[in-house]
Amino acid sequence: MKNNFNIKILLAGPGTGKSTNINKIISAQGSGEKFLVLSFTNATVKDLQSSLVQQGVSEKNCMTLHKFAVKYNHDQSRHVLLQKEIDELRKIEKSTQIDFEKLCDFLKCTTFDQMIERFVTFAKANPAYLKQKLEKYDSLIVDEYQDFNPSEQKLIDILIEEIENSYILGDDDQCIYDFKDASSDKIISFHNDPANEIIAHEHKCYRCPDKVVECGTNLIKNNKKRVDKKWEITGKVGDIEYIQLKNFDDVAINIVNKLSVIEGPDVLILSPVGFAIEPLLKRLEEKGIEFTNFFCPKFSDRLITKTWEVKSIFGNFKYLNLVLLGYSRLTNRKKFYGVIKNHFDTGANFDELFKLLLSNLPCEIIRNELSLSDFLSQEQYCEIKLLFDKSEGSSDDQKLENILKEIEDEVENNIKIMSIHKSKGLGAEYVFMVGLNEGILPNKKRGNDSIESQRRLFYVGMTRTKKQLYLYSNVQIEGKQVNKVNKEDFKYDYINKTWNGKSSSFITELKLFNA
Repeated sequence: MKNNFNIKILLAGPGTGKSTNINKIISAQGSGEKFLVLSFTNATVKDLQSSLVQQGVSEKNCMTLHKFAVKYNHDQSRHVLLQKEIDELRKIEKSTQIDFEKLCDFLKCTTFDQMIERFVTFAKANPAYLKQKLEKYDSLIVDEYQDFNPSEQKLIDILIEEIENSYILGDDDQCIYDFKDASSDKIISFHNDPANEIIAHEHKCYRCPDKVVECGTNLIKNNKKRVDKKWEITGKVGDIEYIQLKNFDDVAINIVNKLSVIEGPDVLILSPVGFAIEPLLKRLEEKGIEFTNFFCPKFSDRLITKTWEVKSIFGNFKYLNLVLLGYSRLTNRKKFYGVIKNHFDTGANFDELFKLLLSNLPCEIIRNELSLSDFLSQEQYCEIKLLFDKSEGSSDDQKLENILKEIEDEVENNIKIMSIHKSKGLGAEYVFMVGLNEGILPNKKRGNDSIESQRRLFYVGMTRTKKQLYLYSNVQIEGKQVNKVNKEDFKYDYINKTWNGKSSSFITELKLFNA
């Protein structure tokens, strides 16, 4: 790696204006077109693009690392799998006893992490390839570095080697993607390395009210694995209200009542678990209050299956899409697994699988004689046509391959309900956090997701607040719910046939009642 002297590092708390600092960095260096700006989520990238547009930064050089890797990947001969597709292939792997990586090779597909690993290996063996791709950039900015996993960090390491100036920004206290192996270790080591230059920063929180800053500081200081950094108040007015109620129904009623007196839709409702917001969804619908529920998948299983239908006829990966389509359509899969295994072992004719699926495929696929344009014009494919028209690519093949990728969420201007993880990079005047029970958040049985990681998750949720934060716990949860969390933190009430719990220990750590 190049001399660490050229790495500049900034750890900064939420709402302290990292985007403003990035703006200053680019202004000092000149043209923003010479910068490659990478971040983790679409939300943070969208914010960066908006704040840096006057500096010459656009979607061409400001993007997620995922999009960068797909764009510059040397191997375009593989389809990058969606999570739904990975899940289906894992089931096929189990039933056919074909190793997952070998199955991916056979079907000419890859997971994102597999693609990154191959990309890194190729770039190390072929340094001229990446050098050519990056020759127009003299500076690299990586935002939210703590969110990247080791494979992604290896790719960033190569970029640091190739690009003259590197700026690493993030916050170890906001590392919440442990479930995908992200870790704050490396950004902390960057910060603690005396060879690296610390970027000057004001460290004043302009997003959150002082009360949130003070209580958030009380909370996060309980973590041992962190850098103790400044995170200062600015005199911003706002408050935190903690409410404990009987059950999730009562929580829903309370939230709806509060929403009735809030002006404007600038509201985030966050939960660590989906079941905690189910009664609220029902109440909001009854009251005719508009909202967007981000707990729903961005694309339904039905819509994904429809894309498999189209791509099994017109796509570059017909066999893969036919296998996925067959798995979703066939009820008796024994022969299906046998055909795939035989094809894998012997290279049997593709037509054998197709014949097996004929009786289960829609007639428009079996007898298709239409062009792609005419096919998508059929009423049953109108949703696919809308996605296809938005998709990136200079050819129909590319647009079809990217049909479910990197499409921005079209969010109405209304209340947003989502997981705390999903809220990363967002903010709202009013933030409601529900499900704050011991056994839910924190949940001591979440394996690798440690108590410190869950404390960071709580911290991220509460620091989305621009004006007012509402925290909710409830005494009772149902039996079907207690089995999804840490049951040991709840006691069964034989009289009412419910499980009783208590508020999250994180509520106490806020020191809300003596702050």
